[in-house]
Amino acid sequence: MQVQIASIKQDKTKWGLTAAACAIALVAAFSFTRPAGAATATLVVDDDGQATANNCNSSTATPYTTIGAAITAANANDTVKVCPGAYAENVVVDKALTLKGAKAGEWVNSRTFGAANESTITGLVTIQAADVKVEGFSLTNPNQGLGVVVKTAANNATIKKNILKTVGSNTFVGPTVGVYLELGPDDVNVAGNKISEVQSQTGSAQGVLVGDSTSANPSLDTTIDNNTISDITSVSRGAYGVQVNNGASTAPSATGYTEASIHGNSIKTLSGNWAHAIGLEGETPNVVVTHNVVSGLTDNNPVPAADTIGVFFEDNPFFFTGEVNNNSLNVTTTGYGIAVSAALTTQYPSLSVDGECNWWGAANGPGAVATGSGSLVTAGVDYKPWLKSANLNKDCDDHNHSKHGGDWKDHNNDDWWRNND
Repeated sequence: MQVQIASIKQDKTKWGLTAAACAIALVAAFSFTRPAGAATATLVVDDDGQATANNCNSSTATPYTTIGAAITAANANDTVKVCPGAYAENVVVDKALTLKGAKAGEWVNSRTFGAANESTITGLVTIQAADVKVEGFSLTNPNQGLGVVVKTAANNATIKKNILKTVGSNTFVGPTVGVYLELGPDDVNVAGNKISEVQSQTGSAQGVLVGDSTSANPSLDTTIDNNTISDITSVSRGAYGVQVNNGASTAPSATGYTEASIHGNSIKTLSGNWAHAIGLEGETPNVVVTHNVVSGLTDNNPVPAADTIGVFFEDNPFFFTGEVNNNSLNVTTTGYGIAVSAALTTQYPSLSVDGECNWWGAANGPGAVATGSGSLVTAGVDYKPWLKSANLNKDCDDHNHSKHGGDWKDHNNDDWWRNND
């Protein structure tokens, strides 16, 4: 189902799109540009001071032993190639660049975090310009709150095929986030990464966060695809694989929302006072959630009942426009595969999210409002028909898909398995 955003909350959409247009205009006005016809360059960084663009083992001296120095020297649209080594620095990317680690182009499951052949950054990576790509790194920021931040102006950012391990700690005070989309950047692609060991003592912990609750700026065309997200832990608050929270506040100025595709991710081993694999907690019109594999959700304070959810719609009146299909939502018989908040089902009792053709951990389907023995489901979820096995590429048993047209396989799933270890 496709719903025109303007049909609900017209004022919110109008002001959200206006804010987005202003942000794009500001980026265009202040972006670094190269004269027309000028060639781009590759600047090479090596921590031992010896490398060429074609040979990191060369004895030729390179002027760049830090990534920051190369970024400063680069022009827009250049490439900064980072040789294997250890780089203890906060990296700020303030112009359109490609940051290429030693393992650019290689899938994360064949790599070892921090190995000698990795380009390992210890520190915060901040993207604050449009058209930036960060690929092929090992990234870590222990005892700090953030791993990678994509600022509002950083439209068309790509964070791809990186291993991000250890952000915060179990004694860290405050929230922790692996990859954070701050205040509504557009066209951001978080793909093929391995994100693990994001921990907090007092705040929530998120593998990927699309924020913020008070944002007035929409996040348009956000894709979170083919990532492995695991070992996300909060001692006293929530643990999330992916949280979408843009504009979730009830404040009049919070006009943001998120257009998102969340596809092919493996999300597992989340532990907190609540554990939500995919929390769609702000407005997400026409969100698509497909071919994700969710498991290992633990609520450390299950009183009066466990709060473990595969896909959760909260403060999200667009829940009924969502497509949540062909996912493995086997979160045990005490957890909810898909849940819509009671406030939404009370306000919109005749509406439901498309939750068809998912695996619930049992051949007879979900439990709770349904009658199967698999993971639970709340009111406000259209869960029939369902998959009879964990093979996400199979059809459901009911081929009369009059409501949704049987289009679950329209979304590219060629690589979903690559990060599903």
